[in-house]
Amino acid sequence: MIRRLLMSAAALAAFVADAGAVTLPEAMQQALETNPTIEARRSRLDATREALPQARAAILPSLSLSAGADASRRDGGGAGETTDEGWSTSASASQLLFASGSVAASTRQARAQIAGAEADYAGSVQQLLLDVTSAYAGLREAQAIVAARTRTAENLEAQRKFAQARFDAGVSTRTDLAQAQSRLAQARTQLIQAQGALAAANETYRRIVGASASALEPAPPVAGLPASLDAALTAAVDANPTLTSARAAEVAADAAVAASRSARGPRVSLEAGSSLSGAFEDDAFGQSTSDTVGVRVSLPLFTGGAASSRTRQQRALREAAGLDRSAAERSVREAVTTAWTSVDTARAAYVSAQEQVTAAETAYRGVTLEQEVGLRATVEVLDQENELLTARLALAAAERELAIAERRLLQAVGGLTAPK
Repeated sequence: MIRRLLMSAAALAAFVADAGAVTLPEAMQQALETNPTIEARRSRLDATREALPQARAAILPSLSLSAGADASRRDGGGAGETTDEGWSTSASASQLLFASGSVAASTRQARAQIAGAEADYAGSVQQLLLDVTSAYAGLREAQAIVAARTRTAENLEAQRKFAQARFDAGVSTRTDLAQAQSRLAQARTQLIQAQGALAAANETYRRIVGASASALEPAPPVAGLPASLDAALTAAVDANPTLTSARAAEVAADAAVAASRSARGPRVSLEAGSSLSGAFEDDAFGQSTSDTVGVRVSLPLFTGGAASSRTRQQRALREAAGLDRSAAERSVREAVTTAWTSVDTARAAYVSAQEQVTAAETAYRGVTLEQEVGLRATVEVLDQENELLTARLALAAAERELAIAERRLLQAVGGLTAPK
């Protein structure tokens, strides 16, 4: 049975080996290049950037050209029908001279919307990188759990054989043998469950990164972590994408107020046009031309209260944007503080777990040697094997938590980027 379990573990490793061993930076880079969510975010960002040239277009000259041809038939009574066929062309130009500040407001609003979209995109990138870290560290943990439970199953199989030999020799009881068999059966069950969890972890990794992986290198040390909590809070104020987006939304809302207010003011534009028309059968002397040039001034006098209502609406939205920015500042402060504390906790837990594994391995070797000379009972060895397994599982979990905690802190301060 144990051989079939080990063969199953080897088959699972071969199944996930198609992508080869990768490092965390490589996984991050691959995810950035292939993740469909990020690709969609890029497209939306490109679309938002077009708002600026559209806003600027209002202050640039507008030119148009048109041409047409028509035919008309008239019934002249006794004179019969007559048909007139003619053509016409016209060109017009318009230049906005004054718009009560609407163009400046629209341009400022477009810039703020672009800044907010860029911040949202940066936040999406950082969230993806954190998701990659979580999937990467989770897969490494799942692999470590399978390895630890495989070694436990091997050790317990050796203990079962040892107990069987002692029972056959008449120097131990059936209870010792039953205890070894029970622990071995439990270990086999847990190994099968761990293999299933490993397959699930690999699929999660594949979904986020775009390819499966087998052997993974340990997550490299994180560079650029703030030296203190105050430094982390200061960095977050300057670079956190959520806070940057909230500020940009507030600026855009303020510009929207100015734009709605300008709609109630006068607009002045310079307009010019020229037209040429004639009949198909006429010569050049039968053609007619018309040229116009002038200034157009428009001022809304009464709009049924719509303009005032839109201004009040935008003012309310601006107030809401300010409150959203305040809420974002509180949320970012909480996230940074929590992440900072988590890093300290994860580092301490990782060091403690390493010490726990070292001590448990030493104790297991000692108990095993003492069992061979009759100083330890079978159940004591089994208990120590369980403690060793617990220590190994704790170390795998601590490694995962530390890798995620450090990068979550970088994300909170706005500094999580793919390593070069």
